Amino acid sequence: MSSPAHPRIRPLPLRGTLALRPAVGPWHRPALSVAVATLVPGLLLLALGRLDLLLYTSAGTMCALFAHALPYRERARTLVWVVLGMTASVALSLGAAALVPDAAALVLLAALVAAAQKLLCDATRLGPPGNVIFTFVSASAFFVPQRLGEVPAHLGLTLAGGAVALLVCLAPALVKAHGPALVLAAPRAPHDVRALLPLAVRVGLGCALAGLASLAAGVGHPYWAVVTAAAVHRSNTSVSWQRALQRTVGSLLGLALFTATVPLTRSAELVALLVIAVCQVGAEATITRNYWAAQVFVTPMALMLVSLGSAEPVGRLVTDRWLDTLLGAGLGVLSALVVTNRRAGDRLARALERAEDAQAFALGHLAEGAGTGAVAGADRRIGRRVAESLHELRESAEGHAGEWWQRPVPAEQVLTTEREGHRVLALLTHGERSG
Repeated sequence: MSSPAHPRIRPLPLRGTLALRPAVGPWHRPALSVAVATLVPGLLLLALGRLDLLLYTSAGTMCALFAHALPYRERARTLVWVVLGMTASVALSLGAAALVPDAAALVLLAALVAAAQKLLCDATRLGPPGNVIFTFVSASAFFVPQRLGEVPAHLGLTLAGGAVALLVCLAPALVKAHGPALVLAAPRAPHDVRALLPLAVRVGLGCALAGLASLAAGVGHPYWAVVTAAAVHRSNTSVSWQRALQRTVGSLLGLALFTATVPLTRSAELVALLVIAVCQVGAEATITRNYWAAQVFVTPMALMLVSLGSAEPVGRLVTDRWLDTLLGAGLGVLSALVVTNRRAGDRLARALERAEDAQAFALGHLAEGAGTGAVAGADRRIGRRVAESLHELRESAEGHAGEWWQRPVPAEQVLTTEREGHRVLALLTHGERSG
């Protein structure tokens, strides 16, 4: 792939940042799953008078947000790994909370874990909501007052919540035996870890800077700054910049909603539990319309989870959250500008080469099998290879195009390769049906 010797600076976009889009996909599946999974142990804890433990069960029940597009067998396998990964993150965080007295050290540990979560989620193509859920839970757990002897019981609650999430996500199998089909376009091949690495470095740097700045400013909840910095990092600098603006606007509106509802939620624990579930549904219902709209619901939900059983003044909670949002968003974007993703061009070149090779192999396969019934048996496997290469190409091109300091992308070559790839997929699909 030829490119000019000198990169160019691209302006960061503002247009359309706050525009609402039509909802995409069956959002009700993760929304209802996480709400039901949260309510099941939540109601039990409420009956026992221990709703203050909801933070630990919620760490597991939030796993219900993942893997809804997968067939049941693959969904179950993915969710088991998600629950184990979440539990491991919580174990590390709670252990550190019990053993490490220095807040700055906890911030640095939380930033390191956030970077690792970003790297692993991107490398394994876990899919939405990705690393942000892991970071929200683990960063919060780093700053939960904890005694070492309490850690095993709290981890047990997380595992129990994860088990509930797994059962809720697989429950549709009772009425719909086959579940979603794994379509040709489903990207399941893992990423090259060396490629979305600059993004992990950005996350780690941004989280560390935001958390330390929060401590220096005297904010009482530095993990909110860590989570915000992790959340703003997306596929490239331009999208990260937009995400930072969206999170700032959405958090401000969410703080207003929290302030309006807190008199009710603090006077009745059942109301608090129901509001948390409603906010989870609202977040999933609006996340594809625009990230800021989802933050209107995520912000009060997060504040309620960490303040259950606490008498901390509402004014301080709101002020801390707002300051942490500003610090996390600002320093998160700064780290994206400082850590340039110079691997984006190399990744795009490799993606183009892989897509062209996959298409050439598929066309050769079709030519050899023309006029016979033997072609259909291998079409799905070869089609998946073509589809995965097209997904990687589109993802690489968008990631490359959104970097503020990058060489120009060969747009015409990318479009030509994509058009040819979709033509090949149509031929493979026709061949499979004919067989």
